[in-house]
Amino acid sequence: MTDETDLLNILLILTDQHRYDTLSCYGAEICRTPHIDRLAARGVRFDRAYTSTVPCSPSRAALFTGVYPHKNHVLVNNEVLNPDIPNLASELRQAGYALGYAGKWHVDDPKVATDYGFEGKDFPGYGYPIYQGMLEGFRFGPRAGSPGATDHYERYLNSHGYPIPEILETHYGDNPGKQGQEMYALHSGGLAASFENMVAEDTIALLQTMKEGQEREGTPFFVWANFWGPHTPCLLPEPYYSMYDPAAIPVDPSFNETWEGKPFVQQLVERYWGLSEGGWHRWREIVARYWGYVTMIDDLVGRILDVLETLGCADNTLVVFSTDHGDNMGAHRLIEKGPFAYEQCYRLPLVAAHPDCEDPGSVCDEFVYLQDLYPTFLEMAGRPLPQEPDTASILAQLKGRTTSAERDSIYAQFFAQLFRYEQRILRTRTHKLVYNHADIGELYDLVNDPWELHNLIDRAEMRSVQEALLTRMREHMVRLEDPILRDFDAIRHVY
Repeated sequence: MTDETDLLNILLILTDQHRYDTLSCYGAEICRTPHIDRLAARGVRFDRAYTSTVPCSPSRAALFTGVYPHKNHVLVNNEVLNPDIPNLASELRQAGYALGYAGKWHVDDPKVATDYGFEGKDFPGYGYPIYQGMLEGFRFGPRAGSPGATDHYERYLNSHGYPIPEILETHYGDNPGKQGQEMYALHSGGLAASFENMVAEDTIALLQTMKEGQEREGTPFFVWANFWGPHTPCLLPEPYYSMYDPAAIPVDPSFNETWEGKPFVQQLVERYWGLSEGGWHRWREIVARYWGYVTMIDDLVGRILDVLETLGCADNTLVVFSTDHGDNMGAHRLIEKGPFAYEQCYRLPLVAAHPDCEDPGSVCDEFVYLQDLYPTFLEMAGRPLPQEPDTASILAQLKGRTTSAERDSIYAQFFAQLFRYEQRILRTRTHKLVYNHADIGELYDLVNDPWELHNLIDRAEMRSVQEALLTRMREHMVRLEDPILRDFDAIRHVY
């Protein structure tokens, strides 16, 4: 047990584009994640955690500020964060925390982590650590010499005496226009020579430095570790590349999507990626490598957690594991995120181990947002909580208490990915309503149709349910001062 007067350290581990159901503790039967499972056994697994927005930058900016995109100004990737609002760095620094950052940034552009007072390496923008031409035969990554191209990974390899890995095998989608991004690739270097291992080592170095500072000065620390995976391309060494047999991966229940009564934009996105020509036989090859990536990251998380314990910090550190958003990864024959509101994209894994957890291994069934971590960390730091309707502290839930989050629904925003497409999402415990500003709306009965295959919008038998959900969605818009409210009211009669 910790002293109530002591400020706990915080270790936040965030992955990128990570489907919740790839974790064993969330029911994955094949994909193995023993270390994150161990974290869940020490703390709480959140079963109804969601992001309020996708893609990456908007979700990370919402976490960083505790407010929705229309308030923090990061509506799409690589936008400039609103400088007039508080953020995790400014608030925790005022509380006396030392700040450390490792791996992917992608919160604000052109600012980087050290601009906010974090100690660590800067990866501007998306900051993929391999620039084009660094690994012969690997196409993904920023152009050499561009602002987003860094030499941190190259320096890491050199400092350890590792040769630059060779690309032994690569696989692309079937769309010629997407041949600049591998779906998956095998490299020769082994785990130690991967850039994700670099993230783990940088995180461990920060923990060691922060621990020393704490012993000298009594300073609590906030360390934010960010992996680039399991986001494609799944660039993996053995044994992870071949860890899961594609033939053993069952067909996703929503793969036989017919698109009947669905927004046409989803078919366009499927064509854009061009991954479905070979049917599930083709998709399962990608999913197998994605799962391998998940297990590789889990092993690195295990290393970080072991070091935290060795340093004697496990008993005074809150550890949180989550991701910015999910990945359809074959569900509805779609990949990544985009103008579609399926659970695989918006529902998140969220596992937290608080030293004072009152019910280790418990499950929280309350609706929570990723951005709820913002006021939660502030409450732990003794900072004033934000007077915003966008978020609420979930510290009580992190401690395993059966306390209601007092939410009956989740509200999410989407603005653009690949192209402009405004969308709003309402998710209750039984239904999902999707407002597509330039296309047909969507209504799903999640109890009887958990895979969201049958769009029930405008069905006579759903009229009362639909109207109630529209009313609830509008209440969210009013409460949050969502700028789409005027347009929503103008065309609501269409629904």
